Amino acid sequence: MSLICPKCGKTSDKVAFIEAFCLECYPVNIKVPDKFEFEQCTRCGRARLKGEWTGHNERKIKELVLSRCRGDFESAEYDMATQTAVFTMKHGAKVERFIPLEMKKTICPQCSRISGGYYEAIIQLRGNRARMERYALMLISSLEKKTFIAKTEEKDEGLNLYVGNSKAVVALMGKLGVRALITKKLVGREQGKRLYRTTFMVRL
Repeated sequence: MSLICPKCGKTSDKVAFIEAFCLECYPVNIKVPDKFEFEQCTRCGRARLKGEWTGHNERKIKELVLSRCRGDFESAEYDMATQTAVFTMKHGAKVERFIPLEMKKTICPQCSRISGGYYEAIIQLRGNRARMERYALMLISSLEKKTFIAKTEEKDEGLNLYVGNSKAVVALMGKLGVRALITKKLVGREQGKRLYRTTFMVRL
């Protein structure tokens, strides 16, 4: 005995059914966002996701889009190329929903600071030239994971590294057990807060 869809009148011997309804008329309880917005830096390519600037990772964007979807579905996938979410229902049926992406081009705070020549710390390496160069490469490699290097400068007395974030330098020095002569200089104020530039002088 074939079933008759109460909504459109199609029969189960002609089309697939889910419970009492045909596949097209089965009531679907799925809510999706009207769109998903995020910012992307035009210089470094990083994206601002959940309030933080991070590497532009498609997996993270897909996860965030799907995290804003609600309803009675078993699993879901999002295709950034077509901007379509495909939901698998408990009966195995597939339901598609269009969720447009809106990417706003901007410049992240870090790139803005780099372009403006901003830095909070100076690491002064002094001593044997070969050792300084090896040490500088190691410091740059480690610091670039946490902040940025505004510039490096060769001087007669040694090497200077100009670093975007002084806290990152303090943390790295502590991790490496490096002894440094630390001095601070007041360079201005921002929203009533004193701004200092910190110099770390390391003898090798």
